[in-house]
Amino acid sequence: MRSFRTEAAGLVSVERSQFGLWEEDEFAEDGNWLELPLAAGTPGVTLTDGAVKVCSSIREHYAEVTLELTDHPVRPEGFSLLTRVPYRSRTGRIDVWTLFSGPADVALEFELAGKPRDFMLSVFWARAADSDDRMSADLPRGVERFRFAFAPVVAAAE
Repeated sequence: MRSFRTEAAGLVSVERSQFGLWEEDEFAEDGNWLELPLAAGTPGVTLTDGAVKVCSSIREHYAEVTLELTDHPVRPEGFSLLTRVPYRSRTGRIDVWTLFSGPADVALEFELAGKPRDFMLSVFWARAADSDDRMSADLPRGVERFRFAFAPVVAAAE
């Protein structure tokens, strides 16, 4: 079997320490992002139905975000694993959103295999450092990088 992988990457504005991946307009949801506590040291990740919310350890900055769809497990070098959890896609596509500005310029309508299905989502995090040549030249020292790796869950044959 041939393996596949696709990705999209760019910068997202992290406003009041938060940004998210949403399948639908989550501004209509109950609750308030501003109530999420500021993370201490490493970011926090909250999953809701059709959304992944990130609470950064830094208040206002740009973060480098990569969305990845792959059929094999990934472990990017230099990143720490924040969480690995089941994720149910409702629409088959996901967008990166900022808290106040709406859709970001990163991977608008990133396709997740084109239909609702189950994934294993791995969220990785790293902090840029001046000495780390793998980090984007556009990122100042201390800014965060996030990788969201979606791997389709294959149903076991019955």
